[in-house]
Amino acid sequence: MKKSVLSQLVACLALVMLFTASVEAQTSKIPPTLSGKARDYFVGAQQGDEFSQLALAVCYQNGDGAPQDGNQAVYWYQKAAEKGNVIAQYNLGDIYDEGIIVPKNYELAAFWYEKAALQGDALAQCGLGSCYFNGEGMKQDFKKAVLWFEKAANQGNAVGQRNLAICYYEGKGVKKNQKKAAEWYLKAAEQGDIAAQYNLGAMYYDGKGVKKNRKKAVEWLTKAAAQGDEDAIELLKEIGK
Repeated sequence: MKKSVLSQLVACLALVMLFTASVEAQTSKIPPTLSGKARDYFVGAQQGDEFSQLALAVCYQNGDGAPQDGNQAVYWYQKAAEKGNVIAQYNLGDIYDEGIIVPKNYELAAFWYEKAALQGDALAQCGLGSCYFNGEGMKQDFKKAVLWFEKAANQGNAVGQRNLAICYYEGKGVKKNQKKAAEWYLKAAEQGDIAAQYNLGAMYYDGKGVKKNRKKAVEWLTKAAAQGDEDAIELLKEIGK
């Protein structure tokens, strides 16, 4: 009986030693350039945890607890994105689309936007819609742009609403309908979208899609001007406000 207890103790001590050695090994691999939470994220990321990989990528992207490093950010975002992490997928699309800390690559932007858009992410749906609208990273297709803008707009996304309004206003991908354009601009403008506020104000000023209304024109143009929109400021001067 004593021998059995001793054997169990030896086995337990061996497991503790192995665990300690494993932790020490992981700690010893942590890059010295990392600090704070980034060090913890690195350990989790190395173990394959997608949320740690995402968090570490953000650290590298923003230079928070890590040196700002586009390649490392993309590396860890991709690790998480390949596991289906929708935030990582969208962030990759955005990084490649905007040329944030890595060179622009519209094909990769569209690829990752689509991954996230198919999971219902409204921001990615806007991004993918813009790729189709502008023909960046894929063949230009206004109908598909409308499809994705509409999905985002119906989730309440202001950018999707504004972009859908543009499609209706210009008749791209849908039949031209300035009344519907005004309706979607209003939804986005009420959320503070500066471009939607200006465009809606201009529509009221010109009487396009809505009944001409100087008071409402001034109201929306003033909101846009307060956010620094130069076109709104100039139009208000023209109106005499």
